[in-house]
Amino acid sequence: MINIIQNGYECPYEMKLFADMFFSEDEEVLIMQNLSYENKKINTYTHIVFGGRSYFEDHSFDFDADVSSERLIKKIFTASCTRSFSHAAMRIRKINFSWGVMCGIRPAKNVRELLEAGYTKKETADIFKNVYEVSEEKTELAIRVAENEKKLLENIGENSVSLYIGIPFCPTRCVYCSFVSADMRVSGRYMNEFVDKLLLEIDKTAEIIDKLGAYTETVYIGGGTPTTLSAEQFEMIFERLESRLDTSGIKEITVEAGRPDTITEDKLSVLKKYGVNRISINPQTMNDETLVKIGRSHDIEMIYRAYSLARKTGFEVINMDLIAGLPDETPDMFKRSLDKVIELDPENITVHSLCLKRAARFKMTDNELAKAEYMNEMLSYTQKRMQDEGYEPYYMYRQKNSSGNLENVGYAKPGTMNAYNVNIMEEKQTIIALGGGGSTKLVSGNRIERIFNFKDPLEYIRRFDEILDKKDKIPEILANG
Repeated sequence: MINIIQNGYECPYEMKLFADMFFSEDEEVLIMQNLSYENKKINTYTHIVFGGRSYFEDHSFDFDADVSSERLIKKIFTASCTRSFSHAAMRIRKINFSWGVMCGIRPAKNVRELLEAGYTKKETADIFKNVYEVSEEKTELAIRVAENEKKLLENIGENSVSLYIGIPFCPTRCVYCSFVSADMRVSGRYMNEFVDKLLLEIDKTAEIIDKLGAYTETVYIGGGTPTTLSAEQFEMIFERLESRLDTSGIKEITVEAGRPDTITEDKLSVLKKYGVNRISINPQTMNDETLVKIGRSHDIEMIYRAYSLARKTGFEVINMDLIAGLPDETPDMFKRSLDKVIELDPENITVHSLCLKRAARFKMTDNELAKAEYMNEMLSYTQKRMQDEGYEPYYMYRQKNSSGNLENVGYAKPGTMNAYNVNIMEEKQTIIALGGGGSTKLVSGNRIERIFNFKDPLEYIRRFDEILDKKDKIPEILANG
């Protein structure tokens, strides 16, 4: 059992997160920590008792809390705690992470908050190095992402909202999947009724946007795999959006076409007809053997055909996803996949780190630690290759259980960055979610209120009245923000 006692400052979630990287729950571990802040200096002392021995670390850092926001103060205090603990724990088990002791899913947000607090770029980089112990490579990445995000955040329209429409169906469920989706072989019989309810939710959402006196700036249709819908169902959805919403202010409409085996000419034609200007075609890997292992129904030739068809239909901005760390893939195999995708010349390339379902096992085995090193090699290659090819990193997030505690990054050619991706990461604009598994984020100043739609298609259908009731509360929630 892992027992953590903190005095002076408490960050139990983050401490448990890092403790779980070094120890398993069946080990007896006592972690005692004290943090003090005096004369603009943070001092954090950690004492770990494990296996009948004691391990210590005393960490100090100069920090002027008077010029910082409460949120930034908490982040710096938390980093001091996790750093002190990690240094003590590394005397027991040596584990290195490129992101050091940084917590949270949005590293670029840390950059932005430091810059907004008045720190220079160099001072921000120094804090990343000396407090968070982030590598020089990852520090550079976070700063570049923050700079590119800033360009898009500055262009968010006043009183604008974005829409997310969740289509929670997939042809099959991939072995690594952590997203909301239902296997079509089981849930496909609910699709028509799901679409019928979604049309009604569009009506309600349009009504709410009118009450807010707002307008729609971006629309993102994700999943699942939205292209499990038929061309006729897409026609119904887009016709309803066009008839109910004022579409004059919409800058971008994105559809995750996702799996190549679901992409057809008639579907792409409907999307193009209704102004969709960005789609994703996601290989995940350019290795047929791996595609079979992860449960995909397409092969490499289908990827090439779908990409060619999308270009032929007139799509000028295409994103392609890859995943680093798929089963039995070596760094060289991943590099070949990335090189092949670059040869296709898509406008956007997104590279994800494989997210592990049981992180506790990952951290305790030499095999999985080796995989983390492989993934670091894959992502370092990606960062350099993207820069050489003229792609800019513009949004980034980290998932809790990713191997090596690494990142997911969206890269884009100049002028093709996806505003919605930045909005969802940086939470500077209200996003109203429709469909299965959507999460509405109501942004009012520094306050964010979340409203969740039901994940399962059948539950979405059966409890649809509850979804409409939640939508009705949106104006009141924002007014009281």
